[in-house]
Amino acid sequence: MSGLPRRRAPRPLVLLLCAALVVASLPESSAALPGIIDYQRHLPRRFRKVRRKDTRFIIVHCTESGLRSALRTLSRKGLANYLVARDGRVYRILSHRYRANHAGRSMWNGITHLSDHSLGIELVGYHDRPFTSAQYRSLKRLLEELQRIYRIPDRRVLEHYRVAYGRPNIWIRRPHRGRKRDPGVNNFSRILAGLTNPEPQVDPDVAAGRLLPDPEVVLAQLGWRRHGLPVRVADRHVLTIGPMQTAWEVAGAAYDRPTTIYTFPGGRRLRGDQIRNWSRIPEGTRVILGPRRARRKLRVVRVATVTARRTPWQIARGDYDSPHTRYTFPDGRTLRGDQVRDWSRIPPGTRVVVGAPSS
Repeated sequence: MSGLPRRRAPRPLVLLLCAALVVASLPESSAALPGIIDYQRHLPRRFRKVRRKDTRFIIVHCTESGLRSALRTLSRKGLANYLVARDGRVYRILSHRYRANHAGRSMWNGITHLSDHSLGIELVGYHDRPFTSAQYRSLKRLLEELQRIYRIPDRRVLEHYRVAYGRPNIWIRRPHRGRKRDPGVNNFSRILAGLTNPEPQVDPDVAAGRLLPDPEVVLAQLGWRRHGLPVRVADRHVLTIGPMQTAWEVAGAAYDRPTTIYTFPGGRRLRGDQIRNWSRIPEGTRVILGPRRARRKLRVVRVATVTARRTPWQIARGDYDSPHTRYTFPDGRTLRGDQVRDWSRIPPGTRVVVGAPSS
């Protein structure tokens, strides 16, 4: 036996690499993230898991749909890492190790394509309706664990509306914030989610001139600074149209409302619904955003979802085009029945809420 060559002891580096490969091949530990329902088996068989370039951020979204629809949509293409249901249950759509295509066209502090650099968490619900206490408790625990794993500070946990941006178009001539609303400018509470910095006060990409601001966020921040917490947008705010800015860029969706008042440099005043030529609003025009009209309280009569075999008319009958009927589309847009123009293009998955005035 003395003639046989002796085996060399494995080098420490080789042992370390082997251990790393074994750990990477193991399934995600339930001890690290306890109480989570693993939903990854619902990913398509051909779905290819890709590791992220790095993990610098966590982006919080909301589904603009119910639980069943969200599970089906998110697992179809791995569009989130986690989903938090209204009752607090947490679903793992895709392991936190892998890239989820959740952020779309996005930017923060000059870094683009944030799906390559972030985890995505979806809350079941809508951007204009409060999330539940159970959701906030579960989200807080989930954030704490993921932030510990990836050493992500609170300031890099961001809402989708903060990072999404839109390309120039016929209404806005430059790249701009405002492409997304989830999980709600005046809805999602960072404090209830356990984040110690209540509200980022500066958008680094707006400050650097890379993007135009979202008017809704600007107005909300005035309230946040005044009260220290997210509050409903104050009744009246005065803004000024700057160089190369349009009325829409300053006033947002309120640009043509009768409660929005334009004071031109010469002193002439017009309401938003009185202006006809929006291409000739001069620099220096002051814009006063008035209070929104009080909404009549409605009671919900029926809630259903459009399918290939179930049309809006079959759901709402004679109320299909009523202003009391709301259509929430899969992309998050919401329209009243009297605002819909092309009834042949209502996609499956659209949520229909039929309302009636409260007596």
